[in-house]
Amino acid sequence: MLSRRAFVTGALAAVTVPALTAKGLGATGFPPVPFADLQSMIDAATAQARQQHMANLAVVLGVVNPRGNGQLLFAGAQGLANPAGRPLALDGHTPFEIGSIAKVFTACVHYAQHGPFEGTLGRWLAPRRLSAALAAIPLADIARYQSGMLQDNHGSPHPPGIMQSFDRLFGYLATVRPLGGPGRCYSYSNLSWSLLAMAGNGAGTGTAAAFADRYDRALGAFCSGVGMSGTGIFRPEVKRQLPLAYRRDWRALPAAADYQPTRLAGVGSGGIVSTGSDMLAFLRHSMGFDANGGASPALAYLQGQAFSAPACRGGRAPRTAYGWILHDVEDPTGPLTLVTKDGAVAGFTAWMGFLAWQGTGTPSPFGVFVLCNGPGASGLGLRAMRRILDA
Repeated sequence: MLSRRAFVTGALAAVTVPALTAKGLGATGFPPVPFADLQSMIDAATAQARQQHMANLAVVLGVVNPRGNGQLLFAGAQGLANPAGRPLALDGHTPFEIGSIAKVFTACVHYAQHGPFEGTLGRWLAPRRLSAALAAIPLADIARYQSGMLQDNHGSPHPPGIMQSFDRLFGYLATVRPLGGPGRCYSYSNLSWSLLAMAGNGAGTGTAAAFADRYDRALGAFCSGVGMSGTGIFRPEVKRQLPLAYRRDWRALPAAADYQPTRLAGVGSGGIVSTGSDMLAFLRHSMGFDANGGASPALAYLQGQAFSAPACRGGRAPRTAYGWILHDVEDPTGPLTLVTKDGAVAGFTAWMGFLAWQGTGTPSPFGVFVLCNGPGASGLGLRAMRRILDA
């Protein structure tokens, strides 16, 4: 039997810009997914967290195979508790904050509501007052991480408190100047994605709370269409259902913390809560396995092009799709391209990735996601994909 590497590299090594192209793959002939190895990997991660940091790390790892079958693996269930110290079950319905994977949902929700990204922030957010430079940013440039706005994922360059209300936010946006011209350089801007979500959900008038409710309804409509029932924006009542969470330095979030990942104005950038069962359904959808997924115009549009631009502040910049980050994995026969997105908010990390498949004529053969109530989801996700590809 041929190895998984031989099948995958022969089909997916040739990825070009701007289109992601590859030869077709069949769903048969692949060796089994090494579930025992993956379970051992996440068991070791939770054991290490306990031994070294006295942290009750919980991990949910989901895998989709070439036939579209999904499997959830769990680690860290023993002793798991919510922020108030009450015992908490770890299963497919346990909620986790997914951080910036929310950006992918925002892109999907916008397409479901409005179709391809068209127009500018100024047009979509009228009559809100924006600076001329900000108003001229096309939505499409935001969705491919080329808004030109200040990078804000490693410390915010914006004034404190601007996301607490629309009055404060739009007062700031009336004067803000982007770092570079839109469409010219890569910049990871949470604020730009917040604005993209606002643009698609009627934030030209009203309050942040009213916008967040509209966004949540639109998110729910999209999710129900792909078999997801436990995903939505963070609400205060969700806190008691979440596991106790741990920061990057393994300090537990105190019970008194509100566990709110973003203010209401920022829900489209990082304010979503989901479950293992729902993320597995979204992974299958993104890989082309649900009804008409392989022929979905939405998936072809959101994943089917790769965009490249230099970083606005210099240095390396990843290739992107709409909402997704493209990650090249080295292989002896050449690089493989993963379509990925990670997320990190206070106390939670998440990662999702699958082999690029647009243009192949068949769904993606392998995909993985990871949810954690602490640091480490990206590393576990990449290691899981590597282990699957090396089998």
